[in-house]
Amino acid sequence: MDTDRLRLYDLGATVEQAGGRALEAARPADASADVTPGGPPCRLLWCRITSGAPGDPPDERYYADEVRPVGGDGDRLQWEVVPGGLQQVVVHNVAESEAGSHLVTEDTVVRAEERLGRGSPPDLVYLAHVPVVQEAARLARIVSYESGTYTVQPVRRLTGGFENDGDPIAGVPNLGELWTEEAGYLTGPSGYDRYVRIFQTPAGWTLLLHPPRLV
Repeated sequence: MDTDRLRLYDLGATVEQAGGRALEAARPADASADVTPGGPPCRLLWCRITSGAPGDPPDERYYADEVRPVGGDGDRLQWEVVPGGLQQVVVHNVAESEAGSHLVTEDTVVRAEERLGRGSPPDLVYLAHVPVVQEAARLARIVSYESGTYTVQPVRRLTGGFENDGDPIAGVPNLGELWTEEAGYLTGPSGYDRYVRIFQTPAGWTLLLHPPRLV
């Protein structure tokens, strides 16, 4: 489904991912004539993020339902689904477009802009801007190795040791294992814990450790 992604530089410029930079260079002065999402929004609406994701692996696209406020409880607004409103519409979070991350949690209510896409006839696209904080690196303990990737347990350091910090993460590759005989070397001898740093990339968490070599 990667071809369905939009290349979003900001709310005033939306181009398709394929050939996006070439289109940007060739765009006429009246940008909204070529890329209609750069023009005024058709309308503003509130959407609540639902479960699932259009992308595989998940990226900046989310499924969402159109909602409206129905009152408050202290400092919190209460929301309800708009009768006859949009359901399971795809919302693009432009704040995550470069990293391709998927960090907005389910049930989050976001403001979205409804704009016209570039198709013929044009479809409606829905853009939100939800800043997210993405951890660049975490400390983790090696749990196991299977089929070319590791399962790791994120940890945090305390006085005198470590404790688990969240759920285990499976499918973490080590990009430093370049030769066939190096595969899985981080599992090491049994009976010892091995702590490593994992790094966040657009493709997910990754290890970057080279085995020692005498070459």
